[in-house]
Amino acid sequence: MINALRVGYSVIRYRGGIGQWAWGVNRVAGLGLLAFLGLHIFDIFLLGFGPKLFEELLFLYKGPVARILEVFLAFGLTYHGINGVRLIVMDFVPATARHHVKMFYIQLIIFFALFVPAGIFMLKEFFDVGGGIIGTLIVLALPLIVAFAANLAPTSGDNVQVSNGNYAAATRETASARGRAPSGSEFWLWLFMRVSGLLLILLAFFHFFVMHFVIGVEKINFAVIVERWTDPAQSAFWRTYDALLLFFAFTHGVNGARMVISDYFHSPGWRAFLKIGLFLFWFVLMGMGMFIILTFNPGMIK
Repeated sequence: MINALRVGYSVIRYRGGIGQWAWGVNRVAGLGLLAFLGLHIFDIFLLGFGPKLFEELLFLYKGPVARILEVFLAFGLTYHGINGVRLIVMDFVPATARHHVKMFYIQLIIFFALFVPAGIFMLKEFFDVGGGIIGTLIVLALPLIVAFAANLAPTSGDNVQVSNGNYAAATRETASARGRAPSGSEFWLWLFMRVSGLLLILLAFFHFFVMHFVIGVEKINFAVIVERWTDPAQSAFWRTYDALLLFFAFTHGVNGARMVISDYFHSPGWRAFLKIGLFLFWFVLMGMGMFIILTFNPGMIK
């Protein structure tokens, strides 16, 4: 943990420019999305205990404070998704990497075009349109405040190695793959991240749009979920959809967290311990989520 803090401070002092901050915001957004997803899997699992317990927990998602946190969620999902597309393009079309700065500015234009209206819409219910605009601007300003504060820190004069985890593994895999078909676990995990990332652009954004804009967080309750999963006209679709979203989103997020562990924890013992804990976290919550999605039956609730 001390090493992770030291590396984080070095990153702040390092003047990496646009690439550094694009990477930093992407990583923080990804970890935030994983934390939210873990909580979301847990609260959905409570459906099996009946409407009273489930709806008592929904206070976490309702009210002014929760609505502001919802805008942070929209920020993370939108930025992480669009930035992921940019990375995928550069991975599979290497010639575009020389234009990464221009691509980042294009990414920002798309991000603002999607996030700003969404943020205002989500906040105006509690804070009117003017309050929604101010709240959205505050969320947008936070990364800029961090970047500005970092510029006030003394510049790092050392050539700090901020990572030797998954990047080193990817470099070795790329080098060894020359002249032969790609192989190895790191390559397949890298490929999974790209494929699942593209799928999640559709799966996660559609889910977010339906739940937060079509239905609305304030209207979500036990009956809404029961209808999605038990109505003969839509049950098969929503159960399949939610199972796919759970698998790809949670596995994508946990694998991203595994990369973070590889980057910042260089002690073999700590790294192994944390990765085992992360795998157990994935296994338990994945089991809980799949169980409730595939077996939920309101008639079994007493």
